[in-house]
Amino acid sequence: MMKANDEICKRRRSSAPPPGVDIVQHINGNFGRWQLRTILLIFLCKIPTAWFMACIIYTAPYPQRGELVCRSASWNASESLPSESRNTDRLFSVQVCNAYAQSLSHNFVQRYGTSWNGTQQVMPCERVEHHAEYKSLIVDFDLICSRRVLVAVTQSFHALGALIGGLLAYQALQHISPRRLMLLGMLGQIFCGNLTGLVDTYQLHIYFRCLTSVCCTLMYTAGHFILMDITSGKARILVVTLSELFWSIGLVLLPAISIYFDNWSHLYVAISSSLIVLVWLHRWISDAPRWLLRHQRVEQALRLLLESATHNNRMVPLTLDVRLTIYASELKAQQRIGYCQIWDKETKRRQLIYIHLIWGCAQVLYNIILLMIRSLGEEQVHVNTAALGFAEMVGLFVGLYFILYTRRYWRWAGNLMIVAGLCTYLVWLLPETDRNSRRVGLELIFWMLLKFANAASIAVLTTCTGEMVSPEKRVLLMLSVVSFGRLCLVFSPLLSTLTVVHRLLPISIIATVGWVYGLIMRLLNRYYWNTEQLQVGQVPTPNTYRRNSAVIMRRCSTASSDVSNYSNELLHNFEQTVAVSIADLWHINFDTIHECDSMNEISDVASKSQSTQTI
Repeated sequence: MMKANDEICKRRRSSAPPPGVDIVQHINGNFGRWQLRTILLIFLCKIPTAWFMACIIYTAPYPQRGELVCRSASWNASESLPSESRNTDRLFSVQVCNAYAQSLSHNFVQRYGTSWNGTQQVMPCERVEHHAEYKSLIVDFDLICSRRVLVAVTQSFHALGALIGGLLAYQALQHISPRRLMLLGMLGQIFCGNLTGLVDTYQLHIYFRCLTSVCCTLMYTAGHFILMDITSGKARILVVTLSELFWSIGLVLLPAISIYFDNWSHLYVAISSSLIVLVWLHRWISDAPRWLLRHQRVEQALRLLLESATHNNRMVPLTLDVRLTIYASELKAQQRIGYCQIWDKETKRRQLIYIHLIWGCAQVLYNIILLMIRSLGEEQVHVNTAALGFAEMVGLFVGLYFILYTRRYWRWAGNLMIVAGLCTYLVWLLPETDRNSRRVGLELIFWMLLKFANAASIAVLTTCTGEMVSPEKRVLLMLSVVSFGRLCLVFSPLLSTLTVVHRLLPISIIATVGWVYGLIMRLLNRYYWNTEQLQVGQVPTPNTYRRNSAVIMRRCSTASSDVSNYSNELLHNFEQTVAVSIADLWHINFDTIHECDSMNEISDVASKSQSTQTI
């Protein structure tokens, strides 16, 4: 009995955190089974959010030939329909909004090649008839010709809602717990999302689309707050980076969902109603323990940490409630940081301006590349969307590799973006042919290249932007750069209207933005890099290894009296267990005494571990 009590006391002393250690992190650990459950459920919330952002691809597809008919005042119903034999979608999109007097008096289809010379009298359409099987936004709200820009306005209001939602979430988290704010965002998205698809006027549609975007942003912002609170260390880097993976999964799944709905209203309802499942799963999402402590909810935080320790099988101090009370008082006494303190010259203002520009350009590319995929044609839109989703996944893992295993991740991400942007200009060298599957596939390669490089850059930005300022300023810096990026998104959908000038003009502008912000990322590389990652040196050949290791062992055996006094057996064990780094193997001329002392320590540790294993 006494032996058992001694063992308990010993374990209690080992489980007590040393002074100055964050008690919440000590109990939760960096990652465990308890965190995994919450992380996966929060990740699932990314999927319907991605659906709602990208559903404009399927709710407002470009009309094909024969789906629109221009009716002018002098139109004869017995004439042939002028839209049945148009050569390309480009001719169709340019000419559908006007009729020509000479063509109306003759058979337009037969005389198209000889009669139309650009000098005929233009007669505007009195009305446009739609003959599309799929009921889209364009058909129901007549978003063509001079009203075509309203399709981009729809997406601009979505970006405006994301901007407002991010600012509201920051203020709401001062008073509402992240878990409850997530639930409010889910319920709001279900209600407003269904209304977005059911209203019958364009003004109400964009109004509820903006509100739904606000609710989406509240939901995943609160979820991101919880992820940052319950993880730490390298696990936090992995979680923050891989959270974008479920956004890509949503893009891959969206084409499959759109196949089953032949009406844009039904698609909105299906996407919004899918969150009912997440509302039911919300009960298993944990709250943020530090937020609870900051608002003096010690009892709830204690219950949460005990649950965490139970699932993760971790030791709990016997004075945990007292420590949590003290920690709660410390959090409450912390002085709040104002936004202007970001610009207090602790970090150079030029660098802060750079990171804002990078975030603005990266956010524009991240969304506009996806939205502009509609310009490649409606027939391949499902395959094209899925291809961009897969390209984004690959880019995400490449960005994660840059973060974890390279020293200069800003430079690598910038180089990748520069190469992708410059290579995209080669799209102009493609031969001018009809928009068949082969031509669309060749253009898609350049879109995928941009998407791949931009996803890698977004991974680096999401994870590493906070390192530019001190820890207490990181939340405000991220709020600032993300809000600036969303502000740029409000105006960026108007790029889609430039396809009227030339269908390759938008992708050329996007490519230019890409390599420009890649250059700016290289500028930041001068100041920030991964100091924990050692620089990879030259790989020695086997002969060099044998020669230099023999020199080091000979010096140690002659310079160290401790080693020379060993028996033959101990000396033999010493020679087997000693180890040096590759860098030390190259530098055989460094201080012999220091070298041997460090290797003796390694030998002692190795011998102790061997003896322990023997016992």
